Amino acid sequence: MKKDNWVQVIILLLVSIAVFVITFIALHWSPGIAALLSLGSYVSLSFLCTPVSRIDGINIEYLKNSAEIMMLLEEGEKDLASIKKIAGESKDNRIKAKALNLYQEGEKIIGYIKKNPARAVMARRFFHYYLDKANDILTKYHNLISAGIETERLDSLTEKTLSAMKSIVRGMTLQFSRLISSEVIDIEADVKLLESTLKMEDS
Repeated sequence: MKKDNWVQVIILLLVSIAVFVITFIALHWSPGIAALLSLGSYVSLSFLCTPVSRIDGINIEYLKNSAEIMMLLEEGEKDLASIKKIAGESKDNRIKAKALNLYQEGEKIIGYIKKNPARAVMARRFFHYYLDKANDILTKYHNLISAGIETERLDSLTEKTLSAMKSIVRGMTLQFSRLISSEVIDIEADVKLLESTLKMEDS
């Protein structure tokens, strides 16, 4: 258990003990009622103090994989921040442009998932492969350039990196299209259901 959690438990125990002391000793209530009030105060305060997983103000506690969604977004935003940083430091304009393009595509997908957290599981490949791989390739390229790679190998490495970035951006674009298309299918299904309901009401 984390230190913060231990502190919270101790505070809640002290509050519940105080409730028992006040009701039993000060107010002379029966020990049974005092104990129930003490227990009730502990449970109620525990519930109120328990943090709720939220993404952009949206409660995702109802989703069975809420912990995974939070982890995916956290890791994804770290990768995006790294990609943006490398883009800002790159001296090659082509690498800079491609890295920024990749960052923008990634930001678009993460922004969509934040508004539609239930669809995060459909984007596992985006997080675990495309975004992670993009950051890995760019970081290695950036480190080699910073270390002063041999000039004759630089052009070849740059071309391979650009090609990889182009493929990853294409993959991200397809991923976003799939996410959007699944929403379109959901909307169409809702419309059909509404139309069917209206027909039943008219008959």
